[in-house]
Amino acid sequence: MILYLAIPLTLIVYLLAQWFYKKTALAIFNPILLSIGTLISIMLIFGFELEEYEQGTNILTRLLEPAVIALAFPLYQQFVHVKAKIVPVLVACSVGVIVGLVVTTFVAISFSASPEIIASLAPKAVTTPIAMAISKTIGGIPAISAIMVIMVGIFGNVCAPFLLKHLRIRTPEAQGLAIGSGSHVIGTSKAMELSRIHGAFSTTALLISAVLTSIIAPVLYPYLLTWML
Repeated sequence: MILYLAIPLTLIVYLLAQWFYKKTALAIFNPILLSIGTLISIMLIFGFELEEYEQGTNILTRLLEPAVIALAFPLYQQFVHVKAKIVPVLVACSVGVIVGLVVTTFVAISFSASPEIIASLAPKAVTTPIAMAISKTIGGIPAISAIMVIMVGIFGNVCAPFLLKHLRIRTPEAQGLAIGSGSHVIGTSKAMELSRIHGAFSTTALLISAVLTSIIAPVLYPYLLTWML
């Protein structure tokens, strides 16, 4: 039954969550977070199978790729602005990727996580397909990486404006870079709500960080693991 209801159910739940978020204007009621929680609850209550739901929403899953490509539009609109600051952007993204890998590995080891789990957590700040590919390359579990990517993205979407405000990071360029490099596509959707400049720099950070992580992680991660263990 859920096979045929999956798409309309998902769209209805998301639209209702979006409406509720706009009414309350509270970051904690993020539409993505509310939708995930609601859909999981519905599936548990009515005993729907996850495999059927995944099969029924296959079209929506396939639309993720063109949706990510569409993020290039605000980058195109602000291309001259971004190009003028490409050097600090590259430096910021490079530092963000390296620090993210080091801190994630250190924290995971501190909690006695296994190498397999550590490898699954390492690529948490890039888009799901890339994170899963990197995770598999360095010996992680792609499914866990996917879950972490979603969690990090939702956290960035909900908390980024509050954190940036209290850290006194005020320029839209810096805020956009922080959101995009730390919470990928889901965070970037929040950056686009803030302004076109936020969206453009967040998209830039998202793309650059994804490329850098796919290059740096497989090389740096084994050395980090050997050194820290």
